[in-house]
Amino acid sequence: MVDAVVSFVVDRLGDLLIEQVVFLRRVKAEVEWLRGQLGYMLCFLKDAEEKQDVDNRMRKWISDIRDVAYEAEDIIDNFILKVEAETPKKMGLKECFQKYFCICSKHASLIQQANLYGIGQEINTLKSKLTQIQQSQVTFGIRSIDDAREGSNRINMVDSWLRRERPYKDDEHVVGFKEDVDKLMSQLVKKVKDRYVISIVGTGGLGKTTIARKLYNTLSLTKEFDCYGWVSVSTDYKIQDLLRSTIKSFKKPNTKEELEFLEKMKEEDLEPHLRDYLKGRRYLVVLDDVWDENAWPSLMRAFPNEKNESRVIMTTRKKVVAEPSNQITYVHELPFLKEKESWELFCSKAFPNYDEVENKKSCCPPGLESLAKEMASKCRGLPLAIVVLGGLLRKKNPDEWPKLEQHMWRHLRDHDSHRVQHILALSFNDLPHRLKSCFLYLGLFPEDFEIDAKKLCRLWVAEGFVKSGEESFEEVAEVYLRELIDRSLIQVVKRNWRRIITCRVHDLLRDFAIEKSKELNFLHIYEGTVAPNSRRLAYYRGFERFVSLDQSDMPLRTLLFFNVANEDPKIAQLQSLCRQLRLLRVLDLEVDLSNRYRQKGNKRLPDEIGKLIHLRYLGLTNMNALSQFIGNLHALQTLELIRSPFCAPIQLPDEICKAKQLRHLIGCFKWPFRVDNMTNLQTLNKVVVKDQMEFNPKDLINLRELSIEYVGEGNNRYTLDCIGGLINLETLEVSGKESSEVDLQPLCRCQNLLQLSLFGRVQWKLPTEVLPNLRYLFLDAEGHSEDPMPVLEKLPKLTILLLWGIGVGKMVCTAGGFPQLEILQLWSYESPLASIQVEGGGMPVLKGLLIEGGGDVRMPDRLRSIPRPDPPLDWFELAY
Repeated sequence: MVDAVVSFVVDRLGDLLIEQVVFLRRVKAEVEWLRGQLGYMLCFLKDAEEKQDVDNRMRKWISDIRDVAYEAEDIIDNFILKVEAETPKKMGLKECFQKYFCICSKHASLIQQANLYGIGQEINTLKSKLTQIQQSQVTFGIRSIDDAREGSNRINMVDSWLRRERPYKDDEHVVGFKEDVDKLMSQLVKKVKDRYVISIVGTGGLGKTTIARKLYNTLSLTKEFDCYGWVSVSTDYKIQDLLRSTIKSFKKPNTKEELEFLEKMKEEDLEPHLRDYLKGRRYLVVLDDVWDENAWPSLMRAFPNEKNESRVIMTTRKKVVAEPSNQITYVHELPFLKEKESWELFCSKAFPNYDEVENKKSCCPPGLESLAKEMASKCRGLPLAIVVLGGLLRKKNPDEWPKLEQHMWRHLRDHDSHRVQHILALSFNDLPHRLKSCFLYLGLFPEDFEIDAKKLCRLWVAEGFVKSGEESFEEVAEVYLRELIDRSLIQVVKRNWRRIITCRVHDLLRDFAIEKSKELNFLHIYEGTVAPNSRRLAYYRGFERFVSLDQSDMPLRTLLFFNVANEDPKIAQLQSLCRQLRLLRVLDLEVDLSNRYRQKGNKRLPDEIGKLIHLRYLGLTNMNALSQFIGNLHALQTLELIRSPFCAPIQLPDEICKAKQLRHLIGCFKWPFRVDNMTNLQTLNKVVVKDQMEFNPKDLINLRELSIEYVGEGNNRYTLDCIGGLINLETLEVSGKESSEVDLQPLCRCQNLLQLSLFGRVQWKLPTEVLPNLRYLFLDAEGHSEDPMPVLEKLPKLTILLLWGIGVGKMVCTAGGFPQLEILQLWSYESPLASIQVEGGGMPVLKGLLIEGGGDVRMPDRLRSIPRPDPPLDWFELAY
């Protein structure tokens, strides 16, 4: 993981040399040397980290490099603060740098020399440290990568032992997953002539190997196949070894000569040897614990496809491995255990007299069943955690159970450290360094916390974890999120259509992330004390206590507050926080400031917020107004103001347009406000408009998501002329008051518009021209007395259509209408829909149909056979 830390700092130093060349020019050589040395050491870090578990000297070497990387980052960020401190209030940073470094005055020259001398001295100190580290690299033999791999191989030997290479002799009773076993068994015996690959996907410790073993044992007893083989693949494999293990598993050589013959064979001989053995035989092989997507394609040639119903079972934590191209496959994503199954598994491990087959009820010590169920529920259906917890409690006196509950995860690790830590560490170590930081970051969120997926991606971007290429930072962050999901490290909690709304990390994985982060000084959780070198902190309670601490020497970059909205901080405390934590990049302040400020007649965030010039992400709750000094935050990317639906919109200060790096402006804002040159803005959600929304579209040239609410009095007519000029707009939400009218014709110029949501009893004047790329449409049709279908059916790429408040009795889809529509949901209450008519060729790919409030609607038989969307789409979340 240190490779991710150092890689981030190396990239940041490179960015600074480009962005801040004006004031770093006198120390450019020193910064380049520092970057070069860290980049050189980065080449050895990954292999060194593999060895650190068996070598304390290596662990120290890695720790030293991490500390130097952090120090380098601190030197640069503090130097920028020093320059900013000398900036006159009415002069921008750029002008200040030009003044200082053009040596327009003797005083400016002296300041310049003093600052440059300071950073030069600090870099020279780091030079000495790096020289010592480089010397110790030779002393510790870091270049001896084979030693590191040897340590890694020992770990993999432990993995193989834990998995039990000969699982078919294990008749252990399988608790839970009955439906999953039945589904998988039906696929295994399905009449498919071709070689059929059945993949079981899930997080570490979920029971994939146990289920594969159950299937394997059952089919072995029925003698369904001619021969059976089992091979554990693991993370660090060689094709030659896998082929040899597979042959041994199928043929089971017993003589010394046979074994010696196999050991002498090379890969080019092993492959045809296995293929020849399997020819004419109907085989079943289990490939357990596959990590590399190239593993099965590399082995595939050795397994002939003779169309005799041979089967391959594969277990993996990575979805990409389970979906090999050009193969007949079935992928089964294994869920977590349900509550009843979790309790059954827990009882089978915790209580000696528990009858697994008859599932007898209690066996739990009197008075402790409630506590036991609470601890079992904390395992969130993960069999590994349940089994280890049951084994731990089985060995403890019942009087000790309450003491174990408070620090349950630590006790589980201590009780069965090799098993728990190893299984979790395998997933983490397999991550590329770009994802390691993203995963560890999840440790900041509270237990069982539902994380907003969009917000998580914005936080990753603000932290600097995401590198963009042709795609935007946010698009790359979404790819990272999906990859962590496909690797079974993040669970999707709520999904709407193909969009991930919220997610969470299992508590055991979260605890692993926290412990790993402490080793790396990556993040900490506030528990009454603060680690002096903390760089990221999360607080779940005790806001006032924290802000009263002396934080002046803390190198904090991230500060997240949770569940403290009811606390009542003093203004002076907030001012102190902004003055002291000057290096912050992320501040998510979930504190309700509105009541305190009303009492004092001051409704603004303190002006001291302008001192946080490194800030990239600022989250606030129920703010009444913003300080004009928000314009000082030149690095700010996201401003998110969480507000009660009943709060009045905020009037943004004119200075907001100075935050030119702003990418996401989220809250409820009163129009008009200045958007001059806000060309980086991507999200504006939402804007409250009384009259018309007029602006120069070139100022918002990169806007992708926009939400507008019209609140004007009377029968107003609104046009979207300026919005039609937003050529990159992808998502638009418009709401209006009853009796108003909105002309949507200008939207025809928004060629990239993908999603459109129209709320309110408004006369929507639908466009006569086609929106060529629109895929998702929500329309509140209560203000319409005519059938909207003749216009909507012409949208060539419309995939999802949600219509609320249908006010017509009959809807007609003509031949060829809605060529790409997959989901149709209709709500009709006040004027029930009587019939839907679909002419030949209309809605040809419809997969889901939901009609509510319409009674018995007459429709073609084809539509009646179409199932409801599962689950039905939530119109609010789709709009969000």
